Amino acid sequence: MNESPRLLLIASSRMERTAAFERAVALARAGGMSLQIVALDYIRLLELLGLFSQDTVPTLRDGYLQTHRRWLEQEAAFEREQGLDCSVEVIWSHPTYQEIIDCVRRLQPAMLIKDVHHESTLKRLFSTPLDWHLIRDCKCPLQFVSPGPHRLPLKILAAVNLYRSEDIDLRLNDQILSAASSLAAMCQASLHVIYVYDWATIYAAGMPWLGSMPIETGFREALADAHEESFNLLCDGHGIDSRHRHFISGTPLSVVDGFARQDGFDLLVMGTLGRHDRVRSMGDTAEVLLGHAPCSMLIVKSPESPASINLV
Repeated sequence: MNESPRLLLIASSRMERTAAFERAVALARAGGMSLQIVALDYIRLLELLGLFSQDTVPTLRDGYLQTHRRWLEQEAAFEREQGLDCSVEVIWSHPTYQEIIDCVRRLQPAMLIKDVHHESTLKRLFSTPLDWHLIRDCKCPLQFVSPGPHRLPLKILAAVNLYRSEDIDLRLNDQILSAASSLAAMCQASLHVIYVYDWATIYAAGMPWLGSMPIETGFREALADAHEESFNLLCDGHGIDSRHRHFISGTPLSVVDGFARQDGFDLLVMGTLGRHDRVRSMGDTAEVLLGHAPCSMLIVKSPESPASINLV
């Protein structure tokens, strides 16, 4: 029996309708999908109180969960009245990472949606941020939502990587554009595609066989032309408007960040191979960008992952 796609929202513990809450509701409506809202609560102060009075902690914890559940049910009831298939769940959990992974495994959502969480630079030195953990290990597509003027994205930018030519990398590019195209159609948004041609990285990768030999200008131009041709072929295969293709030379991190900010995009779509045993340049770029995201971000998993976006 085929079930309709389901979105999973990891709601804020602050009992408020955040940007991710509004995005999840709007996407579920636009795509005719059901929405599962999960709130993960944890108050460290209550755990500290347990050191002095263990009997009071369960009562205080249950009271807090009941209050949060009541508020969330009120919001869900309002959405149900508008025709949305919506259910809620409130869980006491710490750390939250494993609970989120368990929810994804149990619910098999088409996409996980949560507010982007910015960690201080100092904190990132000593621990890996939750959002980075999810990028690496979560088996479904992830949308990290930043505050913005639109509930649905109206302008989407997909970033592809043609640096490597292994089959899995090429299929990831197709996955990125398929997901971005599907989402753009559902949201009636414009879709642009960017590829940052990073000559310095390509040259460094070729050092073992190029050695310290000077590279002729003609060779560099020919290589750039070959990459641009591959980029256009990829875009042709997904019906991307020629005016919405952006082939730019530079460093991927700074170019993608600056382009997304300057042109006012609502959503940046990137991919990650999600494998720890190999270099994942686009995945690493996604993690770094997320620390100061220029807009909301959708992270698409590699074709090896069991989940893929199939929204429309």
